[in-house]
Order: sequence, then structure tokens, then C-alpha cells
Amino acid sequence: MSFAGKTVLVTGSSRNLGYTIAAAFAEAGARVIMHGSHGSVEASRDKLAAAFPQAELHAASFNLGDSAAIDAAFASFKEQGLMPDVLVNNAAHLGLGESDFLKQTPEHFREVLEVNLFGAFRCAQLVAQHLKEIGGGAIVNISSLAGERGIFGRSGYNTSKAALDGMTRSMAQELSGDGIRVNAIVLGYVWTERWNALSEADTQRRLMNTPAAAPSSQEEISRLVLFVASEAVPTLVGARIVLDGGLNVQQVPRDVVV
Repeated sequence: MSFAGKTVLVTGSSRNLGYTIAAAFAEAGARVIMHGSHGSVEASRDKLAAAFPQAELHAASFNLGDSAAIDAAFASFKEQGLMPDVLVNNAAHLGLGESDFLKQTPEHFREVLEVNLFGAFRCAQLVAQHLKEIGGGAIVNISSLAGERGIFGRSGYNTSKAALDGMTRSMAQELSGDGIRVNAIVLGYVWTERWNALSEADTQRRLMNTPAAAPSSQEEISRLVLFVASEAVPTLVGARIVLDGGLNVQQVPRDVVV
């Protein structure tokens, strides 16, 4: 899957899954716009440039919770000839902290939705306006199983991912006529360095309760993102592709007696 000549924006790509997705697109020949907080995203771009010296990489830092900042960033992209052919809405506010329903503040709940839903909406809207003009492209929303089967105590995050799935369906219906394919990839456990902080007992319990007996790797998710964004599947529209190690097929975890 070659993305030579294509510009790809991956939000939240200064580390973890977003960085790995950006690396996959860079390896596939794309011009990649990496996004993250100021300082960290520039360092991540330099790191990726060392791994792929032939790649054209750009760093962008804007607050996904601020629509004016998003608009300004895209105005800059347009001026530089960097409007994306592919958008990967990967960035996410995990909603950690005082996030259970009774204790969290309205400000916290709103902050999670601003990033995970409204930020993704505005990026997608601006990209779609451009893609309509040039004849099409692809938008991939990175969602979570939490949008269907909530994580206890994470109501803001759960709500944002359920809404993102709904937005994906709406976007797919309205934009497909303009050649814009919109799909969502729904994730369960994804390996990150946070796994290293788990106790051995917690790690083993997670693995036992995952039919695949392993978290999804960032590399396999990246390969799926590239496939979904590619022209290899022109009629893949509005799909909710679940990559979760089999977590969603269980009524209850394996270690719960029924």
C-alpha cells in the first residue's frame, strides 16, 4: 500500500499508537503531519526522521479542545499546501482522574468531549471540505470498545467514544457521495508502556480474559489503519471494524463464574 504523493494528518502522534501510525504512513511514502503538544511533537518528528530520512515530516501543535486553534492550524496547512488527503483522528483524552459519574465536575466531562468528539468533528469537517474539492480521500476515526461496553468510572470517555461511533455513521452517509470514505477502528486493549506498570497478577488476569491472550500491538493496528485508508477497499464505508483481541465476543470475562 503506497501513499506516495499523499498528505496524512495523524492527531495525537507524538507517542504511542499515534506515533506508530505516523511511522507506518511515512514508511509507505506519505507526507506526514504529526500532531501533539509543543516540544514533544517536534522531538517525535526528529526521531521519526532519523528512522525514515527519505520521509517528508511536519510537526503541528494545536489544542483539539479549542476550535479556533484547529481553524488556525488548518489555515496554516492550506497556506503551505499541506491539506490532508487522509485524516486519522487518533488523539484521545482518556478521562482519567475524578471521572466517575457522581464525582466528576461538568468541566471535566466537557473537556473530555471537547477533545474526543468536538475536536475530531472539526478536524474531519475541515478535511472533508478539502477532500470534496479534490475528489475524495479517507477519514479514519480511532474509537474504542468503551463506546459500546463502558469502562467503569469513565463516563466521559465512554460517552465520547459512543458519540464518535455515531458521528462516523453520519459522516459516512453524507460524505460518501463526494468520494470521502469514513470508517472507525474500534480498539480494546492496546499495548503501551502503561502495561509495564501493571502488577504481574493484573497482567495475567488481563491476558486470561482476552480470547487472543494478548493486547493488540500498535504495529498491527497501524497496518489496519493503512489498509482502511487505502484505495484497496473503495466500498468500505461507514464500517466499525473491531480489533480487540476478542473482548467483545464475551458476555462476561473468563474468570467470572456464571
